[in-house]
Amino acid sequence: MAFFDWLRRMIEPTRQTRPQHNRRRATPPTKPASPAPIPAPSDSSVRLIAQPTPTKQIDTSQLPTATLVVRLVDERDRPLQPALVLTGPLHGPVHLRFPEIPGYALQDIHGFTQEYLSRYSLTSLVYVRQWGQPIIAYLVDYDTNRLLTLPQIHRGRLGQAFNLTPPAMANYHIFQAQGSQRGAFSDQTGQIVYYYRRNSWQTVQRVNQYVLLDTDHAVFDEPNGRKYGYQFPAHSLWRLFIVITLTNGDVWYNLGGEQWLIAQETTRREHPLVNLALPQPPTWHPQSFDRLGSVDYVPGKAVTCYQAPYGEVAGTLEHGAPLDIRGRIVDDQHLVWYQIGPKMYINARYVHLVKTDTL
Repeated sequence: MAFFDWLRRMIEPTRQTRPQHNRRRATPPTKPASPAPIPAPSDSSVRLIAQPTPTKQIDTSQLPTATLVVRLVDERDRPLQPALVLTGPLHGPVHLRFPEIPGYALQDIHGFTQEYLSRYSLTSLVYVRQWGQPIIAYLVDYDTNRLLTLPQIHRGRLGQAFNLTPPAMANYHIFQAQGSQRGAFSDQTGQIVYYYRRNSWQTVQRVNQYVLLDTDHAVFDEPNGRKYGYQFPAHSLWRLFIVITLTNGDVWYNLGGEQWLIAQETTRREHPLVNLALPQPPTWHPQSFDRLGSVDYVPGKAVTCYQAPYGEVAGTLEHGAPLDIRGRIVDDQHLVWYQIGPKMYINARYVHLVKTDTL
């Protein structure tokens, strides 16, 4: 306290001299005269007025040592790291750099100070957990791959545990789930896919078959759903992708996308060309016809030959190639075909017959 006593003694004489000086100036003169000039302040007065504030002149090296304890806690006042102990001269500046804690962000400061205000003081730095990456849940129709609702986003702090359950969906029941439903939020985005199936769908089969329509069929956007404004004609053939059986026993076919028709008055097939109610190709019986000839087509080009009249391609022959004709067929359109091999026919319009002596 010696410093403050010395400072008080320096200030008190100034307070006593000012009233005496004021009283001398307040005494009226004995005779009229011009106002006396104000005397210049003495050297001692100048030194007192120019004296800096005490806080700026304090020699901190002579002051006692102060201690500041900095606690690093979470929002529940639980310590995250050992406390920091800072020391310095009383009323001196505090040099504190806020620590960085992985996974946490500084939220608040309790008892913040820029100077050592007392011999012992306490400051608390409050940190909160950073937000982790979200867990995104998708709710999907298992049989149509249609998204049933907007994705659900679950958020939490880093390290916070989560335990998810499939949301309830009207007219659907949970069928399958993909992804971890339990764990803790991290710096990686999570994904869960919940697959649902309609309550009215008893069995579902994914097939690679075909269906022949016996009558005209209305087309729906889903089983027992909304009818489109068009029909598929009778005797048309369609590819099947899904066959479902409803709880009431009805069978429905999916023809791709949102196109469904009921299975009544239809015939399912394993292959588009097997056992179809379509005209079958005729059985040909060539007439005996032994002649020689050559291909009469376009120079430098080749003509196509078939395994049977109007049948599958058997090969090609260049223009001018010699032919050994073994038989002849006249079809129902009176077109002539020549047999030039066991399963090889050529149209007579592209053949030039060689004349013989008997003709």
